[in-house]
Amino acid sequence: MHRFHPAGWRPTALALCVTAVLAACGGGGGGTVVGQPWVPVPAPTPAPTPAPDVPATPVTPEPPGPPVAEFSITTHELASRAKAARTPGTPGVTLDPAGTVARQFGRTDVDLNRVRYTRYALAASSTRPVDAILVGIPGTLAASHSYLVLAENLVRRMWKDHGLVVELWGVDRRSVALQDMVGLQIAERERNAALGLDFLYGAELGLPLDAKLPRRAVFHDHTDISFLADWTPQVHSHDIDAVVDAASQVARGGNVFLGGHSAGTGFVARYAATDFNLSGSGPVQPGFAKVKGLVLFEGPGGALSVAAPTDAQLDAVIAAAEGGLHAAVASGSEPAFVSRPGLTPRVSAATEVSGMQIEFEGALNGSQALLQADQLGIAGNNVYQRLADFTQRPFPLTAGASIGTFMDDDNLPRTVFYSISMGYLGAARADGLRIWLDNTDPLPAAAFRDFGPMPATVSLATPAWGKEVEATSLKRIARGFFQGDTTFSDWYYPSSGLLLGNAAGSGGANLGLDTSALSLPVSQGGRGRADIVNQTQARRIDIPVIAFGGSNGLTPVAGIWRGFAEAIAPCTARSCTAGTPRTSPGQPALVADRQYGGAAGGFEVFISEGYTHVDVLSADDNETNQVVRPLAAFIQRNLD
Repeated sequence: MHRFHPAGWRPTALALCVTAVLAACGGGGGGTVVGQPWVPVPAPTPAPTPAPDVPATPVTPEPPGPPVAEFSITTHELASRAKAARTPGTPGVTLDPAGTVARQFGRTDVDLNRVRYTRYALAASSTRPVDAILVGIPGTLAASHSYLVLAENLVRRMWKDHGLVVELWGVDRRSVALQDMVGLQIAERERNAALGLDFLYGAELGLPLDAKLPRRAVFHDHTDISFLADWTPQVHSHDIDAVVDAASQVARGGNVFLGGHSAGTGFVARYAATDFNLSGSGPVQPGFAKVKGLVLFEGPGGALSVAAPTDAQLDAVIAAAEGGLHAAVASGSEPAFVSRPGLTPRVSAATEVSGMQIEFEGALNGSQALLQADQLGIAGNNVYQRLADFTQRPFPLTAGASIGTFMDDDNLPRTVFYSISMGYLGAARADGLRIWLDNTDPLPAAAFRDFGPMPATVSLATPAWGKEVEATSLKRIARGFFQGDTTFSDWYYPSSGLLLGNAAGSGGANLGLDTSALSLPVSQGGRGRADIVNQTQARRIDIPVIAFGGSNGLTPVAGIWRGFAEAIAPCTARSCTAGTPRTSPGQPALVADRQYGGAAGGFEVFISEGYTHVDVLSADDNETNQVVRPLAAFIQRNLD
């Protein structure tokens, strides 16, 4: 049994996400979304403000710290054209004044048919036009700050290598608005992580409510927010479209690229394949035509169904969309959001406290982790022992070690969707607390496991390969667990609605990337249900694609992207060479080291050896990183 897993103990204390879902960062509790620049690195110019033609709220003053930052981070909110059924803000929908949503917002006139995004930019370039924007879609349980480190690396690299001003816009699913962070924002302003602990868990710990807090956090159960069942992939595509349109107003020449991590690659593929003309007549309005290229981080994108859907499967999808899925969620027979031991909203929120503690103490290994520290002088009166789904660590530890003993890939025989390579558990120091060794510290040989050579074929569980690299700095990424007006984690990831048409069971059936049998008019052989899903353009996607995997991640070999490469059209961009296929013919279907057409064929794949699922976003930009430089070159090559 691995050293981090003493008998009877599993590291379920903190919740993350596919893309590293850890915890939240300020925002979501109230109606307005604002932005604030931060990151204590000197720069000669102030942070950029949003372009005047993009709907956004003003920038708030920077919290205590250096007055100028190298990067600016501003969060904005837009209305979405998608008015989902049974959703607060949709005409005719009445919000229960006694329900948890009304309690969280303090009112009943709540509109959740909105999407927000966070702009990551280089402050020194604020007076220059923006040459390109990469819109980033998070994966399961992740939110926009999962892109924070990549954004910093990319905007730096684009300026240094290409002299180009590039921004990354991270998108939050509308579910992030349901995260009650009012008290967490107060804790951030006060630079007092204990206020965050009180806000989230004070009732269970018997703490008196601090006078600085207006109330304690409101958490939702599945039936409280059963309208998540109506937040389908098509709704999400419309939300993404609002951000893409806003980015097109800012980026020179409409140079907008769309990327996704993990499950986010599926949302990217569906967006690209969607015809936004739902009328059934007139010219198509394909999503792919609005962007210059697609970027897939540690996810396969999508594929065509191997067989045409049956009438029964189509009937099941229609029944689910017409209220069957919502009824199942409202009755409690189906979950509204991802939730299981160790991955509940209360657990997801916990990393907010740990992130604050690390930042405010100025070290990974300051005092004992607040989540483990006994409160009111009562033995065992701590979050790990008093709250369900949290697991007590078998030894006293620091805040850094509390995060590392869950998230780090060395906790597990093989990486999972929240694993990051970010150091190793250290020995106990004089006060008895175990510390965390960051990736910049001397690390033992055990931190660098060797998984052997690349497998020859793709399988349902393609094994890891190569030697581990401790690619990510916990100290660096911990800033994103709480800072600003967005979040690292999507506490209420709406798995119910997002599975509609993409999974059997309550979602009806998996229709694949081409839903023509359901979407097209009856006269064209479909069911005429473009209102449910309208992914009819997959075979016409003709823009460049670049994909990134980690050899210890969930997409460890190039062969995993075969399905998407074979589902789409040849590349017709100026950067591609006519006649060059996306993937070379004649290769075995399941070959792991599949060869693609590269830049000429408009399909590139890069694997970073030793990287986990999350490292492709969070890794430092060094010689082991096979993401930042190729991505920068891809964007530069495909600019108009």
